[in-house]
Amino acid sequence: MMDAPAPFGSSDPTRRGGFVWVRTVLALAVFAMGAIDVASAVLSHPPERLVGLERFLPTTILETSRTFTLIAGSLLLVTAWGLKRGKRRAFVFALFLCAVSVPVNVLKALDVEEATVAALLLFALGVSAEAFRVKSRELSWRGWGTLAVVLGGALLGAATLGAYWAEARYGGAAGAAGGAGASLARAFGSALTGLLGLGNGVALPLPAHVGAAARTARWIGKALPMLGLGYASGVAVLALGPATFRTRHGAEHRLIGDIANEYGTGGVSPFVSDPALDVFVSPNGRAAIAYRYEAGVLLALGDPLGPLEELAPLLAAFERYCQERDWELAFFQATPAALALYAARGWRAIHLGEEPVIDPATFTLEGSEMGDVRRAVHRLEREGVRVLSFPPPVRPFDPALDDEAQRALPGLRAVSNAWLDAHPGGEKTFGMGRFDARQLSVRWVLVALSEAGRVEAFATWAAVPATNGWSLDLTRRRTDAPPGVMDFLVAGAAREARERGDGGLSLGLSALVQVDPRPDPDAERVRGFLRRRLEPFYDFEGLFHWKKKFQPRFEDRFLVVRGPFSLARVLFALVRAQTPGGLARLARGVRSR
Repeated sequence: MMDAPAPFGSSDPTRRGGFVWVRTVLALAVFAMGAIDVASAVLSHPPERLVGLERFLPTTILETSRTFTLIAGSLLLVTAWGLKRGKRRAFVFALFLCAVSVPVNVLKALDVEEATVAALLLFALGVSAEAFRVKSRELSWRGWGTLAVVLGGALLGAATLGAYWAEARYGGAAGAAGGAGASLARAFGSALTGLLGLGNGVALPLPAHVGAAARTARWIGKALPMLGLGYASGVAVLALGPATFRTRHGAEHRLIGDIANEYGTGGVSPFVSDPALDVFVSPNGRAAIAYRYEAGVLLALGDPLGPLEELAPLLAAFERYCQERDWELAFFQATPAALALYAARGWRAIHLGEEPVIDPATFTLEGSEMGDVRRAVHRLEREGVRVLSFPPPVRPFDPALDDEAQRALPGLRAVSNAWLDAHPGGEKTFGMGRFDARQLSVRWVLVALSEAGRVEAFATWAAVPATNGWSLDLTRRRTDAPPGVMDFLVAGAAREARERGDGGLSLGLSALVQVDPRPDPDAERVRGFLRRRLEPFYDFEGLFHWKKKFQPRFEDRFLVVRGPFSLARVLFALVRAQTPGGLARLARGVRSR
């Protein structure tokens, strides 16, 4: 279960201007401290005052202090990024590293100045604890812990084998002193101390040796501290990742379904109660947001749903909920009606595409613009193709249906499977439905049946109760179906909807197109980038021109993000959400075609 959202009236520390400044200033200070530590460890030379200290402390301790300073400085650089995002774990890391930096800097080279700066920074962090409340990923053996242990074990194992090989071939310092051959125990000790920066790691006397093998052996001795430093930095980055996401299902889906029936007017509103989505509900249960978690982003489907007076506090709570867990947010297929709500929070709306909607009341096959559709309909009618219509509550596969329907409907699954085999990536479930016999009982199903009784194609429509309309769900056809069969089904749906007095028929999003181009260079750059990258996987232009044949009205749809720096992360999550089979599987399918 996910944590419950904070009450709408509670304070919002993630948006307090003072906290933003505190985080920024302390993050810059920690970054500067880390950079100073790294530069000091790499570039500094022991001052005269260190000569006296060498009489009391072994040289190994002094060199180890220098290595620890390098590690601490590098980790402070990583921690500064987490502090800027308000991470509680980064705050704890920074406290620990500053506390360690005080004695280490003194031991390194009597750097009293750097030790003083670390102590002052430690104090500043301590009095600013309230500014850092953002959660990070759960530290458990599942996922993060297993990955850290596996990578650490692999690194230590590789370092041990490298040290063993170097000692066996050239005779390490330990082996030379003891007169013994290579030892795995000694190699393990050398690898471990080298990775931790304790001493010089694998010390090999190679002044007289030349060649690739000798260079490799020397590299092993010098590289271990850097490899250990890289591993520690990588683990720190993983530890500061977004909070672990936990799905929740149940009453929220039934609640948002009821809310969508009353307030959902967009073409995606029938799909907000999909079990694959999660739901963020207001405390009074009157408003909700349906979303999908993908790659650290909560992708909301459509606009928030509910009474207008509930939407602004709902968006504030949703943003706070995401910020406290270091998740990004976005609204996919937002409508123009809600743009003022997003703008009030300082978010950016980017034109994503158009949603074509057929008005059944004015739909006609007459006129030159409808010539292609009219000719397809008349040709198929002459060939004996008919439309079987099953609007709810008529249940497809119902034993009470006549013999013709009983023979036709089992062919739907075969048509769907053949269609999926010809289209890589599998079912696309975000913002649209999937072929599910259980869902057919609540969908309006239209089947194109040939004169011989073969199912040539079918289309399903999801109800939009708030507008008394329908949203196109699935369109599936045989590869050898007669040309124009989908035109035939859509025209049949529009004519039947006109007879019943139904509202608009949404044909779904036509992504990355714009009917009335307006001067928005940023939006056009985003659309152009996505078209170029995704055209091999999806025929944006072809699908748009097919929908345009029905002379629908076009409604703008937007992608809403918090700012330009969020866009790359949101686009990556969106592409993943639209390819549930995985990007690799989609690419394999395209190559096979």
